[in-house]
Amino acid sequence: MIGRLFKAPSAAFRIAIGLTGLLLSLILVSSLLGLIPDERTAVLKSRAAVGEAIAANGSAYITSRDILRLQASLQFVVERNPDLLSAAVRRADGRVMTTVGDHEAQWQPLEDGISTDAQIQVPLWAGQREWGRVELRYEPLTSAGWRGFLEDPLVQIALYLCALGFFIFYFYLRKMLQQLDPSQAVPDRVRTALDTMAEGLLVLDSKGRIVLANQAFARIVGNSPNGLLGDSVLSFDWGGTDGAPLQPELAPWTAALEQGEVQMNEMLRLHTADQGTRTFMVNCSPVLADKDKASGVLISFDDVTELEEKEIELRKAKNEAEQANQAKSAFLANMSHEIRTPMNAILGFTEVLKRGYGKGSEEENRRYLDTIHRSGSHLLGLINDILDLSKVEAGALDVEQIDCQPHLILEELVQVLGVRASEKGIDLSFSADSDIPETIQSDPVRLRQILTNLIGNAIKFTEQGGVEIVLSLDDSGAEPLLAAEVRDTGIGMTREQAAAIFDPFVQADSSITRRFGGTGLGLAISLNLARLLGGDITVTSEPGAGSRFRVTVATGSLEGVPMLAPDSLAQVAAQQATAGIRHWEFPEQDVLIVDDGAENRELVSIVLEEVGLRVDSAENGEVGVRKASEKTYAAILMDVQMPVMDGFEATEMLRKAGMTQPIVALTGNAMKGFEKECLEHGFTAYMPKPIEINSLLELLAGMLGGREVAASEVVPIRPQAAREPAPVAASSAPLYSRLASNERISDLIERFVVRAREQMMTFEAAWKARNFEELQKLAHWLKGSAGSMGFDALTEPALALEEAARAADPAQVEPRLAEVRVLVARLATGTGDVDVDVDNARQPVNGEQAAQGAPPLEAANETGPLVSRLQGNPSFHPVINRFIDRLQDQMEEIEQLQQDNNYNELALVAHWLKGAGGSVGFDILSDIG
Repeated sequence: MIGRLFKAPSAAFRIAIGLTGLLLSLILVSSLLGLIPDERTAVLKSRAAVGEAIAANGSAYITSRDILRLQASLQFVVERNPDLLSAAVRRADGRVMTTVGDHEAQWQPLEDGISTDAQIQVPLWAGQREWGRVELRYEPLTSAGWRGFLEDPLVQIALYLCALGFFIFYFYLRKMLQQLDPSQAVPDRVRTALDTMAEGLLVLDSKGRIVLANQAFARIVGNSPNGLLGDSVLSFDWGGTDGAPLQPELAPWTAALEQGEVQMNEMLRLHTADQGTRTFMVNCSPVLADKDKASGVLISFDDVTELEEKEIELRKAKNEAEQANQAKSAFLANMSHEIRTPMNAILGFTEVLKRGYGKGSEEENRRYLDTIHRSGSHLLGLINDILDLSKVEAGALDVEQIDCQPHLILEELVQVLGVRASEKGIDLSFSADSDIPETIQSDPVRLRQILTNLIGNAIKFTEQGGVEIVLSLDDSGAEPLLAAEVRDTGIGMTREQAAAIFDPFVQADSSITRRFGGTGLGLAISLNLARLLGGDITVTSEPGAGSRFRVTVATGSLEGVPMLAPDSLAQVAAQQATAGIRHWEFPEQDVLIVDDGAENRELVSIVLEEVGLRVDSAENGEVGVRKASEKTYAAILMDVQMPVMDGFEATEMLRKAGMTQPIVALTGNAMKGFEKECLEHGFTAYMPKPIEINSLLELLAGMLGGREVAASEVVPIRPQAAREPAPVAASSAPLYSRLASNERISDLIERFVVRAREQMMTFEAAWKARNFEELQKLAHWLKGSAGSMGFDALTEPALALEEAARAADPAQVEPRLAEVRVLVARLATGTGDVDVDVDNARQPVNGEQAAQGAPPLEAANETGPLVSRLQGNPSFHPVINRFIDRLQDQMEEIEQLQQDNNYNELALVAHWLKGAGGSVGFDILSDIG
């Protein structure tokens, strides 16, 4: 019963506790006033009287020096008092004159000479002089500690009366309050019905005290119905829907009591320790007495917490949907602008050329075509972004984990995007601030895509200063991460803008979109790619002070991986760029290439003919099967996806016909498990597109008996028209391109000659300013472009100048630059142009430079020129140029398919672009499919 009382204290319990406290107070006051007899005080007085009597007699005996009579007196007193344990007479100097009992063992020195209930000392006088003292040791009146407290008679009587009084008060008040409880006026059957209600129910009196509560409300507040009786309804933590505490005068029951009117559908919140915050629909009905005055109020509480939460969720979902619609509407408007701008240029300049309006110079017509080409490339980039975003949102974007060299990827991007940075007059540099691994386990295509986007954005938003990319190895976490930080000195962003730029379709603000263009997709895609690669992208920025984008990717295990020092990156990149070329020699054999892409067929033909094989080709599986049945081939390279008859069907037919020679699958599908599917259809091996030449030749060497040879043993096999003319003895004679007889690229050669002469002014300015970094970039461009255009005499001098500029050694740079200067002055086209003095070459304005074109084999797009990785081999130049021509034709078809929503045909075109683009060295296009 006591446990039940303390668990849910009732009004009777609380009143009984109060009355018991009053009783205890009366006992203590009576004790202080001496109204309650105190046995302990009486005993102390008697002991003091005994001590004083002994002292009086002892003083007389001391005066008469009768110590024996004093001892006898002490002996008599000890024997007549059972509670007196021992006694002694002690001189003033501390010497004991006489003792009774074991006094020395029991007596404890008194603090400050003050007697206690157990030890009493009384002075002895000899005349006017204190001679000594009498010491009396008694039994203690109380025990030590809490036992002594409990043995105190006053404490015992107080505890007895309080305990007895509490139980008397409690049971008496319980009976009396039951008679006075207004809830007893409610019949038991009505109370039972109220307790079965799911709604909480309270009945209050006119002062707001609870006179009735049902089980539902009691459970809400964690009490019992009886335990709530007499409590004020305001003792609970009520609040409004706005979260503010409820003011008593604004409570609906207060209004019901004061106005005598029903209060309906008031929303209140109740905060409880057990159930948290609950929301109730409250209805209050006044209980009217005489003269229509409310003597109480009936309150019902309907719990609507779940309904409110759902309403909040619906409101939140509605807001998110509205925001998404606004973002997509803005995106569609922006995308419409992004598409219409290049489409307007494409259609407009195409119409000009169709109607024959462009009757100006050939340079003007070429400028129109360059504009159409750039616009088509821009549209292609938009398609890439939309396809990537759709894959990300569908969760269908996969990444691979293979060995890749991040420093080489960055070196390539700096060279490619450096052209765009130079056009804006800003610097673009790459460095490292810690040792970095030579290789990591990641996806090189996706890593290149992320870095291209970040560096391209940095260049776009930087007008002065430059962009710096810094590589580092972050090994502070559980797994090592490779970090690349792109730092720019551009326009910067506020914290709010920086927090929003990774959302799809979002840029910093509308003014950024109007000023710089773009769709707002690149960073969203890059962030998802970085997370798929085990890292992240973060940004810190300040308006007007530039931005820092930090991308991290997981490296995989670095055990046994060589580390590269920061100062050796440029040298390692130069060595590895040339070390990857392997040379092969094959015995003369016939090989058949079956591929629907003309560029792929021609590319593979050039590669295989260079190593001594004879090559036939077929444009689909049906033609390939026919040719293979008419002639025996040592091996067949078979594309998988082709019109008319695909590679699977063709291979199965050849195997059924008894063919046992190797058939290699060429496919743009690099998904896991596809290689096994190819082998099950009869293929001997599997080679993914874009085709990696070294891998292809190594695979065929194992099948056809090829061997790897040193570069000095290679005898190039080239068409007669492409061979270099006999050298001219005179050092001042014109330098002609070995490709001059090829009419298809004669225009490119002429443009290169003009640009090379114009660039010499930039060379001279960089040398005058001792800007070795700029000299290195210019020499690198000249080395690649001159070789691609057939001016091989410039390749080695340009390489030497590049290395001298990298070493920042003026003594080496000056003679190398002089040699390049003379060679460029000797450049001539195939028509027999006369020498042109370099010093008189004029610097073109922007429009002229655009008309004269970029370096050969480069296709301009919105992130800078796109350079084929095969540009260093002149044999591939015709294939690359044909691919670029066909790509221009395909852009109109892509646009029409997009407008017609013909996604099946668009997928076929994308498949061609993925395979052909990668095969001719434009690897960045290979992921479009």
